[in-house]
Amino acid sequence: MVTRVSDLLMLPDEVLLEIYKYLLNAHILYSFYGLNKCLNKCIIGYCCHVSLTDITCNQCHYLCRLVLPEIGHHIHSLLISNCRSVLQGKIFSRYFSHEISKIFPNLQKLILICFTADELDRFLDTLNNLNNLNQIEIFDLLTDQSNLLQHVVETNNKRFTSIKFKTSYSDLPTSLCSNILDLTISIRKLDKLSQLLSCIPNIRRLNVTVDEITMMDASFDHLSPLTFLNDFFLRCYDHFWSLEELQSLFSKTPVIEYLSLQLSSQDVSFVNSEQKLIHILPQSIRRFNFGLRYFYDELEEIDQNALVASDFLMICLIDENIQQAFLHTMPYRFPLLNISAPMAKQMSSYENYENVEMFYDYHGMDLAETFPIVARCRQIKEIAIQSYEKNDEILSVSQPLLPLPNLFYLKRIWLLHSSREYNALKAILQIAPNLSELFIAFDNLFPILDDKDTCQILENRIFHLLILRSAPAAPTQLTEQFVPHLRTIFTRLRHLQIDVTNGIPIESITISILNAFKEQSQLISLVVEGQSSSHELKSNARQWLINNTHLTSENIFDAEFKEQTNRFLLWM
Repeated sequence: MVTRVSDLLMLPDEVLLEIYKYLLNAHILYSFYGLNKCLNKCIIGYCCHVSLTDITCNQCHYLCRLVLPEIGHHIHSLLISNCRSVLQGKIFSRYFSHEISKIFPNLQKLILICFTADELDRFLDTLNNLNNLNQIEIFDLLTDQSNLLQHVVETNNKRFTSIKFKTSYSDLPTSLCSNILDLTISIRKLDKLSQLLSCIPNIRRLNVTVDEITMMDASFDHLSPLTFLNDFFLRCYDHFWSLEELQSLFSKTPVIEYLSLQLSSQDVSFVNSEQKLIHILPQSIRRFNFGLRYFYDELEEIDQNALVASDFLMICLIDENIQQAFLHTMPYRFPLLNISAPMAKQMSSYENYENVEMFYDYHGMDLAETFPIVARCRQIKEIAIQSYEKNDEILSVSQPLLPLPNLFYLKRIWLLHSSREYNALKAILQIAPNLSELFIAFDNLFPILDDKDTCQILENRIFHLLILRSAPAAPTQLTEQFVPHLRTIFTRLRHLQIDVTNGIPIESITISILNAFKEQSQLISLVVEGQSSSHELKSNARQWLINNTHLTSENIFDAEFKEQTNRFLLWM
């Protein structure tokens, strides 16, 4: 038999570019940049937008030492993430903190993920004299940072015009922020919204989430008109909005063209035959997206015929068990959907839910009850089932599962309760070929360990596993004895996170995991959250690992214990 070996350089650029589509950006740069001029030219497009995600500690050092300094002048956007490469920000700063403006002179956009407040402060202080850097996105800040917005506004000589915070709260700035044109932010209280709007007079695009319950009326009468605001998104479910409050807000947005609202209300004016909401919308509106949780006293308050006949077509999903209706414009253009099981049975066709990327459970659903929703949200990326209590007898009854279409976009599932959902999880795994992240409570994972069919699918799919601690009253707690089971089942695991808060010490579970996974080269990060009594682990985690595990001083890895979050981080 003749074996033919093809030289990579014999392939045309078009074929190489097709191959690169299956690789992460950082892996392309690590594997191909610097081999020769031909390959460097072929991947020049990947040098413009660099994403340092899902790389090993060794790969990060190599890229920072040999690749990024060479291509830095090409880089327009840069993503640095501590999510999986858990100490990446620290390593990156070690190489570039004193010369970022020299290495990356054309940088325009920076994305930072999973930093603590202290890490973020130090990193922001290194951003100076980057003349083209005007966009920043900060995702998943791990600790509170009260002056986050003010600090970012003042960073890089106040050059940022676009600032986006995801899942991070911030106090409002103490001074006028005339430079901000595009802002995404979460604030805790509705009464701060007017203050925020007064601080950003030149805003063009604004996305605001308000999370805390408030009974105070929202007033915008003293606010100056936002004469440049063209695109406005407001998510505020924890306040009962009145039509008059919205009218007051609309009077300050005279040129708005794209308006998206997700609200709650008890005001019948939103649902009766008069449809006053449509009449008070600014005349400049070109697209209106609306989602409303309406809490009714009598079902007759809702005129569904008027909603269907509205200038902006709406559908009404009703749950009589909780006397609540969910109204939304069609198609549904919001990325997040959370409705109850009775509402799900009234959903429109799947074409109207193509924008849904996440479903979070509502009023104690189990995974099987989400199937009617998931079947209509075929581009969904994430499903999250939260903690709840249900009658054990109900859980023990096996209900037939609704057939599902293939879910090619589904990447992550959260199962944070202790229900027995082997069949539902197995059904999801079978039709979601790209599902690779499982975030699960140990109460739910433990019974699955005995289900061979489910374990076989998990073995081939999951590369990021997060195990949350057991409930205090759970009969079985997560201990070292279960670690070998994890190693046997999750053979493709690259990232493991375990929460043992109020359980066994960090030291014992860490040693057990490293002993079990020492032959598995794919595992590149370990995060253990809990308590530690070891002074050495807290002060010098790398040396503690050398003294207590198979890792040696010759191995390339970094480790640290974060006092702020009670997390032990290992990056290999």
